[in-house]
Amino acid sequence: MSLMSWLSKVRKPEPPRKQIVYFAQEELQNEYYAVIRITWFFNGEICDVFESSISRYDKEAVAEIPSLIRDALTHGADISVVCVESADAVGLKPK
Repeated sequence: MSLMSWLSKVRKPEPPRKQIVYFAQEELQNEYYAVIRITWFFNGEICDVFESSISRYDKEAVAEIPSLIRDALTHGADISVVCVESADAVGLKPK
């Protein structure tokens, strides 16, 4: 077996996985603006879950939500967001 054929087997892409995006607009307790959960996958299996709550008073974190969502989705993660504002306000647009 040549080196190149071995490498092609190692670098074989994962089968496509349908990503999940969940969004709910709700009032949150304790002055929260949003709660975000990102589920990361490796070889089609969950390898890590990140969850964070963002305060209404943390303007920098609120401003970063759209790029956080975009980056997670671009890299194959599932994402769940509960926010006091609309999906459009955090960069999620229905298809």
